Amino acid sequence: MIASNLLEQIPLFSDMTRQELEQVARHTEELTCNKGSYLFHEGDKADHLYVLLSGLVQMTAKGPEGQHTVIEILYPGDSFILAAVITHKRFLMSAEVVKNSRVLKIPGEELIELIRHGGDFGLTMMATLSTQFRSMVRQVKNQRLRTTAQRVAAFLLDLAYDQGRGENCITLPHSKKMLAALLGMSQEGLSRTFTALREQGVVIDHKQVQIESMIKLRRFCGFSNKLDASDRVSPKD
Repeated sequence: MIASNLLEQIPLFSDMTRQELEQVARHTEELTCNKGSYLFHEGDKADHLYVLLSGLVQMTAKGPEGQHTVIEILYPGDSFILAAVITHKRFLMSAEVVKNSRVLKIPGEELIELIRHGGDFGLTMMATLSTQFRSMVRQVKNQRLRTTAQRVAAFLLDLAYDQGRGENCITLPHSKKMLAALLGMSQEGLSRTFTALREQGVVIDHKQVQIESMIKLRRFCGFSNKLDASDRVSPKD
């Protein structure tokens, strides 16, 4: 059991009534997870919803030859994987802790019971699922419609939009190794792509990125703030 005010900080639960919050809190467990540990593995039954309070978690999948790839990186406030939990399916990815984290573990049956009772919570769940679905669609579009250099450029523009609504100077949020895995390439391939993007006015010094012209880079990769910028919802202050 946790204090109900912990749930109030999470977008998924922000519109709950006090009674609903207390109901979920009674069945929720707070976990302290060390770097390198796993919350669940690909193929496990999705009995619980996980919500990241602090730290960093990456979602990975295993290929036919045993290779692992990063599908998504989760940040504080993110919940995972809601669709599998409410449909009683199995997880299609593994959740690896890459930075010491605090995580809420919530029984799926409690969430389903709230949906059955109606109210605003069901709508909030639908909105969360929609946001996660849109994120996956963006990933597919990037893979199918953009070259490697264009995908990296779009990632940098999305980052610029998220960090400062279009500021020319941004900070890479992760190591180049993690970024390469997230973007589906080797670390050497990412370095070569960064070098190639100099022609588009992108200069990278360690974790600092300077974009000479946002307009030029948008034209290069066909980036649209309305269509390509992430729909990330931050936890309440």
